[in-house]
Amino acid sequence: MAAVARFLPWTAISENPAKVSGWRSQFSRLLFNSVSSLLPFRYPNYAVVSFCSLSHSSSDTDTSDITLPQSPKQGNLKPGLYLVGTPIGNLEDITLRALRVLKSADVILSEDTRHSGKLLHYYGIKTPLMSYHKFNEYQRGRTVLKRLQEGEIVALISDAGMPGISDPGTELVKLCVEEKIIVVPIPGPSAVLSALSASGLPTDDFTFVGFLPKHAGSRRERLLFSADQSATQIFFVPPHKLLQFLEETSSVFGDSRKCVIAREMTKIHEEVGSWPFVIKFLTAMILAVLAGNLSRS
Repeated sequence: MAAVARFLPWTAISENPAKVSGWRSQFSRLLFNSVSSLLPFRYPNYAVVSFCSLSHSSSDTDTSDITLPQSPKQGNLKPGLYLVGTPIGNLEDITLRALRVLKSADVILSEDTRHSGKLLHYYGIKTPLMSYHKFNEYQRGRTVLKRLQEGEIVALISDAGMPGISDPGTELVKLCVEEKIIVVPIPGPSAVLSALSASGLPTDDFTFVGFLPKHAGSRRERLLFSADQSATQIFFVPPHKLLQFLEETSSVFGDSRKCVIAREMTKIHEEVGSWPFVIKFLTAMILAVLAGNLSRS
């Protein structure tokens, strides 16, 4: 809801400055009471009317009693762990809130400091980076936990998307929850939802499977379970394992399922489309992130 106040031209009232101050105070109270009566609750910090002259030569106008509101985004962050969503390809896909948190944090945990350094450099963020990946997750987690307990603000990012979703971060979140340390998600881009929204497949009921197990037996067991579900099934498939995935799923899902492949999401060579494979997920989807072009033959 927005309230719009219409002002007379300043030149129409500037000739009688003695009346301006009283009129301004009365108008401010009137506008505040009018707006407040329209809202279910008040925002006292935002009820501000600003007056300014178009002429800088007038010295009769006193603006000392006008206070500009301070946006909540400028306030101090509470100590804790902040899970910050980062772009999945296009550097412009990041929220203002995410940038504010990254600038305000004491340290940023990064899956790949070289990769994340490009993002920080692009936005002029100079917060120090600390590596945090699957190979040092346990050891680094204890170090980070100590810093959190000392009252620091720690931001966690992955190479792309939300931390902890098929990326490192889950164990650190568990530690924080156990130690009653605040954990704040800062939402951002999602390859899963971006691809699903453009796939043309049902979106009212879907399952995000992620990466399949490396062991052949466990992988087939998971595929059999997915094939028995009516909901859309979403997989992450590495480019070098796409052919293997298609071969295994074609024998499990049968001939009545539809397959959609999405690659290079938000990038220049982004592609989302149905492919003429005999995998056919009726309400399923493959989400494959490919480094190069894939021959449709």
